[in-house]
Amino acid sequence: MRHLPPLSRLRQSSRRCLPAVFFAAWVGVLPASVQSQPLQTREHRRVLLLVDKPGDPFIGRIKAEIASLGLDVVTRAPVGPIETAARAEHAIAAIRMLPSRKGVEVWMADETSGRSLLRQMIVDETPGGPDQNLIALQAAELLRTSFFSQSDKPPASANLVPPPPVIVVQAAPARSSGEGGVQAGVGFLYGAGGASAAWQAWLSFQHLWGRHFGVALDLSAPFYRGTLSGPEGTADVGAFVVGGELLTRFGSERPRLFLTTGLGAGFAAVLATGYPSQQGRAQLVGTSSSAYTGLGYLRVSLGWKPAGWLGLGISGLAGTTASRVHIRFAGNAAGDWGVPLFAAALFGEVDWR
Repeated sequence: MRHLPPLSRLRQSSRRCLPAVFFAAWVGVLPASVQSQPLQTREHRRVLLLVDKPGDPFIGRIKAEIASLGLDVVTRAPVGPIETAARAEHAIAAIRMLPSRKGVEVWMADETSGRSLLRQMIVDETPGGPDQNLIALQAAELLRTSFFSQSDKPPASANLVPPPPVIVVQAAPARSSGEGGVQAGVGFLYGAGGASAAWQAWLSFQHLWGRHFGVALDLSAPFYRGTLSGPEGTADVGAFVVGGELLTRFGSERPRLFLTTGLGAGFAAVLATGYPSQQGRAQLVGTSSSAYTGLGYLRVSLGWKPAGWLGLGISGLAGTTASRVHIRFAGNAAGDWGVPLFAAALFGEVDWR
C-alpha cells in the first residue's frame, strides 16, 4: 500500500471538497436573490391618475395619499376607457374623477395576469358637498388592502387615526324624505268672461314626503289687473288666490329635468274697481267691490336644475271657479269672471333637505 505524504493528502482532500464548498455557497445565496426580485417588483408598482385639469387640489390630495403607500404615481389626461389607459401605462390601478366631482372611480388589475380585478365607485353625497379628504383616504385604503399583504404593508404611524371604511355608492341616492322648496314666479291669470288677463305674482311652498309625492301651498296676487270695458265705463279686475295641491314629481339625472303635476283646490277673492266713462252720465262714480268663490285647478310644471338646489322652469294651470263672478256697471251686466280659468308663469325654485 502506497502512503502519501501529509501535504499531498491535504491537497487531494481540498480538491475533492472544493465543488461541495461552491455548491453550498450557491445554495446559501440563492434564497436571498430569489426573495429580492419580488420586493423590487413591489417597489415599482404604478398607479395612474386621470386628470381633467392639471393642478386640481382634489387629485393632488389623492396623489399624496397614494404616494405615502410607496407606490409610483403617474398622471395623464383621460382618453378612452380607464382600463385601456391603465394598461398602456403598465399600471396596476387607475383612478379618475367622476363627472359630478362627488367621488372617484377606481380600477385595478391582477398583478400576475393583468386582467381586470375590481372596478369600484367611491362617492360622498353629503349635503354640504363631497369631503375630498375622506374620498382620498378611502381610495388609498382600497389600494393598500388590495395590493399589500400583511407582511409588506407599510408601517402605520402610531398617531394616525385609521381611515373610515370605504363607502361604495353605485347610483345616485333617492330623494330623501322631508325635502322642501320654495317656488316663485311671474305670469298671467285669465278668467273667461270679458276681462283681459291680469299679471300675477305666484309663490308656492312645497314639501315632498318621498321621491315622487308631496304637497304644496299656493299664493297668488295681482300686480297689474286686467281690464273690462263697457258703455258706462271700465273696471280693473284681479283675483287673490289661495290653494293647496297634491304633487307628483318625476325627474331625470341627464339632462337634469323634472316634471311636476299638481291637483289643487282653494279660494279666490275677485276684486273689481270701476271708473265711469267721461261720456257717461255725471251721477256715475267709481266704486270697488269684491266677491269670493271656490276653485279647483290642475297645474303642470316643467323645469331644469342647473344645480342640485336650484331649478328654473315654466308652469301652466287650467281650472274653474265654483260659480261665475258677475261684474255690473250701474246695475247692467258687463261681464263675468272665472269659468274657466287659465294661467301660465315662469318660475325659479330653491330646494333644501
